[in-house]
Amino acid sequence: MKRRNFLKLSAGLPLAAPAAGAALTQAALLATPAYAGEPQGETINIGFLAALSGPDAGWGLPGLTGNQMFIDEVNAQGGLLVAGKRHPLEMHAFDDEAIGSKALQGAKQLVLQHDVKFISAIGGNPADATHPFLTKRKVVYGSLIATDIKPDRPYLIAGGDVTPRIDMLRPLYHKINNGDLSRWAVISQDDTIGQTCQAWEVGSAKATGWDVVYDKHYSIETTDFAPIVTAVLAANPQVVSLNLSYPTFVALIIEQLYLQGFKGIISANYIDTESVLQKVPVEYLEGATDSFPLFDDPWWGEPSFQQKFYQEWLARYGPGAPEDVHRQITGIDWDHVITLRVWAQGAQLAGSFDPDPVLEALRAAPSFPTILGPAVMGGKDMWGIDNMISPPIPINEVRNGTKRIQAQIRFEQWFAAREKPIIDVVREKGQMWDQRA
Repeated sequence: MKRRNFLKLSAGLPLAAPAAGAALTQAALLATPAYAGEPQGETINIGFLAALSGPDAGWGLPGLTGNQMFIDEVNAQGGLLVAGKRHPLEMHAFDDEAIGSKALQGAKQLVLQHDVKFISAIGGNPADATHPFLTKRKVVYGSLIATDIKPDRPYLIAGGDVTPRIDMLRPLYHKINNGDLSRWAVISQDDTIGQTCQAWEVGSAKATGWDVVYDKHYSIETTDFAPIVTAVLAANPQVVSLNLSYPTFVALIIEQLYLQGFKGIISANYIDTESVLQKVPVEYLEGATDSFPLFDDPWWGEPSFQQKFYQEWLARYGPGAPEDVHRQITGIDWDHVITLRVWAQGAQLAGSFDPDPVLEALRAAPSFPTILGPAVMGGKDMWGIDNMISPPIPINEVRNGTKRIQAQIRFEQWFAAREKPIIDVVREKGQMWDQRA
């Protein structure tokens, strides 16, 4: 199948340059060197409320590393400098197993016992279950998934994780790389995040000119994906998208695509190459696409925040390191910390840990640096409130078993030109923010 270089064909699209400079600016802002005259403030507790076990753990457990690295970086400077005082940070974790009732239990424990000011989370069903309590307590909840944002959740922010915007841009990416492709299939688990994110992807695929030949969800209890993949391939797709399928499911689905002889393009929100390559040959995954780059990618340049993060992660968590996690680094190791860093920057801009001025300060900023590049707060046209962090969107392809960035795209301009047809499909599926409970 003929492939083309996306960067050479993307004239007129809002491409973003590598984010190294912006990320270094953010590092300088947040890790302001301490001096003796700064008074010590109270310790600020941070929550980590996510799946640390079960099929969703691939989106939760690795995030502890990046968050802890940031907290230790801040504390090495004496704490986060807010309104002239240094505030040490401390993290408390709770395993919600991606179950709403356990997430609510964890939220209450983190808030009532530890008085956390910010919670890192995956989102989805746990966000639905916890938002009434966290809204009442005015605790900022940093979801990975922007689809969780709604006006009645004023303290829920998301968007550092570029879901579902990457799922909307992957159809564009594949169409530009090969304009002869026309048949798109998409599947994900039948839960809150799968239903909503897949609706945005289908709307975008149709607006980009794809014939969506398969668009279904599988039960979250599925363990045998052979019949599901058989049904997908019966539609004769040229691209099979796994949308927001859980990392465990992604590995099992790709294994079946390989066993059943699929020769087209594999595209997904997130591919954990280490787990997938335990099931398929390296060459089979060549060209597979997702949006979670690795920080050793030459794209970032050197020196850069990303290269520094990668080297420090290896020294602390890599093979033979003091806290060896017995795996390779993943995109989730840095994913959660994006929103934590943004929240911390908002506290510095506001001179307060009160969530209202923190969010007001971020919205008022013309832009602010993130790990992925300069971002803005927006999203009202998609979610009813400007609580979405919007940095550039990275797009990766697997090359010789390793993910490598091929482009970064600004989302806002692209979406503005296609908003109505995409939202029409999302509404047909009952997945706009004002249609969901």
